[in-house]
This record gives sequence, C-alpha cells and structure tokens, in this order.
Amino acid sequence: MVSVEAFSELLQMLYSAPLHKEQWQRFLTSVCNHTGFTSGYFFSASTKAGFVVIAEGGTLQSRMMLQAYNNGYARQDPFRAAAIALARHRDPVGVYSEDDLVPAESLVDSPYYQAVHVPMNLRYGALVALNVSLCRFEAISIWRSEQEGPLDPDSRRLLELLLPHIRSALEFRHALGAANHLLALAQLLANANPDPVFALRADGRIESANTAGEALLRARDGLCLEQGRLAATNSTQAAGLAALLSCAGRGNVLALHRTGRKRPLNLITTPLAEKDRQATRADLLLLVNDPDKPVHLHDGALRSLYSFTPAETEIASGLLMGYSPVEISCLRRVSASTVRQQVKAMLQKTACTRQADMVRLLMTLPQNAVTAAVADS
Repeated sequence: MVSVEAFSELLQMLYSAPLHKEQWQRFLTSVCNHTGFTSGYFFSASTKAGFVVIAEGGTLQSRMMLQAYNNGYARQDPFRAAAIALARHRDPVGVYSEDDLVPAESLVDSPYYQAVHVPMNLRYGALVALNVSLCRFEAISIWRSEQEGPLDPDSRRLLELLLPHIRSALEFRHALGAANHLLALAQLLANANPDPVFALRADGRIESANTAGEALLRARDGLCLEQGRLAATNSTQAAGLAALLSCAGRGNVLALHRTGRKRPLNLITTPLAEKDRQATRADLLLLVNDPDKPVHLHDGALRSLYSFTPAETEIASGLLMGYSPVEISCLRRVSASTVRQQVKAMLQKTACTRQADMVRLLMTLPQNAVTAAVADS
C-alpha cells in the first residue's frame, strides 16, 4: 500500500493541477507508477468542449492510440457503455476493474480493444468514473500488460481514496477555466459560478471577489473581511487559513469549520500564472464550496426558445452529448419508452420530423445559448 508521504505528495500534485495541464500529466503518471499501470489517459466529454484528453500518463504514452480512440472508437468503448448502464440503478461514480464492467471475452473480442490496445500490448484495464451525466462524462482509463495482471486490491484502494479529491479538483477546473485565460475572463466566469471565488494576495488581501464571494463575506458564514484581508470567523482556524494562503504556490486545500451543525466549507487554492500576477496584483485564486448549499435547477434557454420542460431540457443535453434514447433512459432512470415519448413531444415543439434534424437544429443555436441551457439543466 502507498505510504502516507506518497499519498500526501499525490494530493499536493493534484491540488496544484486544476489550471495546469502539465500538473495533470504529472499527477496521472505518478498514479500509474504507484498502482502499477503502464498507461493511462484522463478524458472528458461534454456538450461544450466535445471529447478532450485532459492528460496522458504512465511509462507508455501514445498519441496514435488516443487518436484511434477519439476518431473511431470513443462511442464504442465498452467501459463507457457499461458505466452509463449502471446509472439506471445507482450512481456510477467509482473505481472498476474490467471484470466489474464487461465479460473478459466481450472486451478482448471487441473492435475497440483490438484496434486501440492490442497494438500497444495492453491487456487489463480499469476505469475511474468521475462524472457520468447527460452533460458530462469524465473518467480515467488505465491499462496494464498481460505480465502485469489485472487491478489488485491495494491499487483499487488507492484509486478509491483519490477519487473524491480528483472530483474536487475537476470542479475547480470547470469553475475557473483554462490557465491561459486572462483574469478578466476568469472574473466573468466566476460571477456566473454559484460558488464563491476570490482573487487574493498571499497575505490574504482581497483583490477581487465574485458575487457569491461577496455574499459569503456579508453573511460571515465561515469567512469574513477584516482590515481588507480574508479571515476565518472561527479564530481557532486563523492559522490554518494563513497557512493555506501562504503555501498556495504548491496548491492546497482546507476544511474550514463553521458554527452550528453545518458541514465545513471546502477551500481550494491555485496559483496564478506570473503574467496574471503582474497584471492583477493577485497571487492566487480561492474557490469555496459549501456542501450544505442546495442546488437549484433551471430550464435555461432551451425552455425559453422551445417551451421545453425540465425533463426535455435534460434530454436535449443528452442528445447533444451523443447519447442514445436508451442511454438517456439509464441516466434519467426511466423507461426507454418514456424517453421516446418525450423526444416525440420535443420534435413537435421544434417543428422537426426526425431526431437527427432536431439535434442539428439545436447545434445551430448560438453557442452561449446552448452553453447556458446545458449549465442550467
């Protein structure tokens, strides 16, 4: 089993990764090294960005393998299909060996496996499913050779321990955008984010905060403003907050306790690039997640344009992701016939005669409108 020191190093690497692709690659390679996997790739599929490889790692990295997967086999991946099917009965987020997902014979005989993995001498696969929804599919796919054997209990346990931390770092990535965005753009994104976001100096001075951040400070719910600096309302955590901000160059995370029975706020920092530090006078960005905050779902632009119901808006997002009605029924945990009836109603509302025509129509909408619909659904 991996040591406490090694695990801490993995977390440190991970929480400095959200805005830096190089750090994601370092993290994935380190995970492969600690779990005995030869190759791994970290991918995301969304209505906004399409299929994107966030990172590749391990001792064997092949662009040709990734291109073959992306160009011809992404939608034939049996691991992906199995994870979606699990959503009919439970949350599919988790760590799976190939035996958990598909019979060995089905995997080995599949065109996907023969075309993508056989040329690389990769035999045993595992999947870390991070997000499986109508709008986003994110996972880490890792592979071993015949000699290295299948996923072992110690490696599975390490991946399970890392999974919630990877999800947190991904949410941070989604909230703040890519590292090359200017701070002005990050501010616009931050204001659209329901979670509080701050641009800070290392001593806690606030250079900028989004709308949710300003509301959090006014409420004094765990964090407050004291002499222009970010402070903890619970004085016993002042030292922990100061340490979080001072070591932001490595990336860090803090559970900030609050009064009453509320769960702690999750604080995550990431450093700004040097050019952005000079332009903004800020050293780091701080994302605050409140696990007790309720999620409010809205219909968004598609409902305004076509009078879609919330369920139909979700289905539209799924169709834009490329899911079939059967896969959408699994993710929504309803029957396939129910989804087909809802699609039929959507066709009438959009004056389309075929599902493919409706998908093409939705794809011609202004990107901001589609993005808003996806974000609100």
